[in-house]
Amino acid sequence: MKGSIVLSGVEVIFPHSNFDLSFRHLEIEPGRVTVITGPSGSGKSTLGHAATGLLPYMGAAIKGTFQLGAITIPLADRKAWRGVRGRAVRWIPQEPARVFTSTLPLLPQMLEGIENPKAHADTLAKLLDVTGLPNQDTLKVRYPFELSGGMLQRAAVISAFLPTPALVVADEPTAHLDQPKCLLLARIVTALARHAQTAVLWITHDLRLAAAIAHRVIFLSNGRIEMDGSPLDLLDPYGEKPLPLVKASARLALPV
Repeated sequence: MKGSIVLSGVEVIFPHSNFDLSFRHLEIEPGRVTVITGPSGSGKSTLGHAATGLLPYMGAAIKGTFQLGAITIPLADRKAWRGVRGRAVRWIPQEPARVFTSTLPLLPQMLEGIENPKAHADTLAKLLDVTGLPNQDTLKVRYPFELSGGMLQRAAVISAFLPTPALVVADEPTAHLDQPKCLLLARIVTALARHAQTAVLWITHDLRLAAAIAHRVIFLSNGRIEMDGSPLDLLDPYGEKPLPLVKASARLALPV
């Protein structure tokens, strides 16, 4: 299943909270990285959860649809998501150490949810080599706690892209990495997205990283899409319609 992903009529309301996420239409293009940014509590992760069928939780009420090609799924229909999430739609977590079970070898966990893993053996070997991870024979007997955080994050990326899904949602996957490893991971993700024609929804606070990897930037505020445009427009302080934070940062950088 490939093609543009469309989220329509989205509304997420949490009980006993003033917060809600609401927007009418969001199309995510294949082969491109769409960055979702905004202040803490603006709804970035909630949007990511909605796009991967991980809602409702905590009593949330959710409306809207997810469309992939000819398939349309009500966002609240857990049964309908079963044939899509984990196959056509996959997730890169912020902290893979919490996702991978420490007492089980890493490789079988990387292949969970992938139909016929042997068919992906050659692709997996290339990805492990490109990302600087040990080979498959080694990872069959290595445990997550034996690898660094950066290596586990790269393993999570490979696992997400291996079945060539239509959509990958990356929830601040570089939050705990130093700058060189952050840029390495970002390059890997953008290259995989382009090669597999996979749409990527990348959630981040890091506007410098967004400027480096994004084809498109969406700025959320209080659960609403406030701005939507190219990195050149939104992340250049002297662009046509820069984000307020970007303009403020540019002013602060001026000599007194």
